[in-house]
Amino acid sequence: MAEQQERTEQATPRRRQKAREKGQMPRSRELTTAAGMAGLLLVAHYGGANFMYKLKDVTVKCLTFQYGQDPFRAINVAMANSFMLLLPFFIGIMVCAVASEVFQVGFMIKAYEPKLSRLNPMTGLGRMFSSDVLVEFTKSFMKFLGGGLVFYFIVSRDIHRWPFLMTKEIGQIVSGAYGFVINAMVWGLVYLTIIAAFSYSFARWQFEKSIRMSKEEIKEEYKETEGDPKIKSRIRSIQREQARRRMMAEVPKATVVITNPTHLAIALIYKGDKMSAPRITAKGSGYVAQKIREIARENRVPIYEDKPLARSLFTFEVGEYVPQELYKAVAKILAYIYQLKGKV
Repeated sequence: MAEQQERTEQATPRRRQKAREKGQMPRSRELTTAAGMAGLLLVAHYGGANFMYKLKDVTVKCLTFQYGQDPFRAINVAMANSFMLLLPFFIGIMVCAVASEVFQVGFMIKAYEPKLSRLNPMTGLGRMFSSDVLVEFTKSFMKFLGGGLVFYFIVSRDIHRWPFLMTKEIGQIVSGAYGFVINAMVWGLVYLTIIAAFSYSFARWQFEKSIRMSKEEIKEEYKETEGDPKIKSRIRSIQREQARRRMMAEVPKATVVITNPTHLAIALIYKGDKMSAPRITAKGSGYVAQKIREIARENRVPIYEDKPLARSLFTFEVGEYVPQELYKAVAKILAYIYQLKGKV
């Protein structure tokens, strides 16, 4: 209970996606039923006249034995014709019901996963007496009670017409019965729409409540998706150390190290026959600069002090070539180094 009370935070997009993958989405069966009835009424509105004409024709042919004297054959033909008459209504119901499901949960295909726990009788008893079952029972009872009241209202309003309807011709009887059915369905749709609105709102409320998260769960999810900040910091530290080691390994190969003199150190390499310009192979400040100078001394790499040039070169990354505006200053140093080594 304490854990449930702690879930005060709205679900993250990842939590919602996981719930969707498990098929946990707000869904109202009443909304699907209302949509199906709306599809039925839509087809009846646009195709009612044609339906009535064909229904009257089928009824007349059945009563006048135009389908033959064999009762079985007559029934089969009448049923086939009736099915073709009702097919547009079935299609209308199906299309609107599917559209309702798409509206509620979107396009979702979930593979069936059998759960052995459903076969456990104790688990089944627990579900029978759960709060969800009580809520569903209350909803069903209210729907039954409300439906009964709507049915009573419709019947009590039109019942006085029925005796007169029996004295009419077959076409008028069919037309009158059809009008009564359509009228009942309209009132039923109004009632179902009201029920569906409450049902869907309640389903969404239940869904949002069930996927709420505690602050600790949000932190754990962040660690899973973005990575533990401590681990990421450690990885970055290791990566920097490895890059520093690779950089230090290039210092012995450098042509010259330019310093600031103590704060900065930049190692340059230049091979006139292979390179178009000097390239920065290592750089550092503070302790790193000190290590670069130490490695340079150990490997007899010349160290040259030039504060303005060191500051300018430090703004560029390791691996970049010396820019053209610094060619002249670097060339003077290289010429001096070559002269010391006796190469000029």
